[in-house]
Amino acid sequence: MPGLSDFSELVWPRRPDTNHPLVEAAGVDGRLPDWAYVDGPRREHMKRVAALMDEWSAALRLDDQDRVRWRAAAELHDAMKSYDPGELRIWVGPGLPDPVLHGPACADRLRRAGVDDEELLLAIAFHSTGHPDLTELGEYLYLADFLEPGRKIRSSRLPDLLARLPGEREEVLIEVLGMRIGRLLDKRRPVLQATMDFWNRLMGERS
Repeated sequence: MPGLSDFSELVWPRRPDTNHPLVEAAGVDGRLPDWAYVDGPRREHMKRVAALMDEWSAALRLDDQDRVRWRAAAELHDAMKSYDPGELRIWVGPGLPDPVLHGPACADRLRRAGVDDEELLLAIAFHSTGHPDLTELGEYLYLADFLEPGRKIRSSRLPDLLARLPGEREEVLIEVLGMRIGRLLDKRRPVLQATMDFWNRLMGERS
């Protein structure tokens, strides 16, 4: 069964020559695989994340294939969010808390269906936790998932952070990651090693 370590030492190129049909369906039409399971409010969240990813990918002047991939990552990132954690552990190895099982489970389900876009799979797997190997796609998905305007997060900083994107990705990423780590510490919850390694990578890039 896959765990966090299964995404280490990824082999690029960073995207396949063509998008897998599941990726194309999600990115073009917003169609989810038949195994997806989400409730109504979660589905609306996924659409708002996709709208942000589409807006940012257009502003960054990405080509059509990448824009489809970015929208697909957003449409798919919570595709298994409503599954029971016990079911998700069929797809995910030990070591992760229940609230973040859905990302790695979805990435593994997509891989088993033939999706070989490792950059996209990494982004989906770690959209909740962050990971030091995230590329631009994964970093923006991490931000969109947290900052989409429908999120009920009590912070007056969110509109300003959102307004600074996509241009100030690194600076906003540091602020958002710091907020999320701080919330875990305030609640006396553990911080995953992947999250801390993500933070340390960002700090190392600034030194």
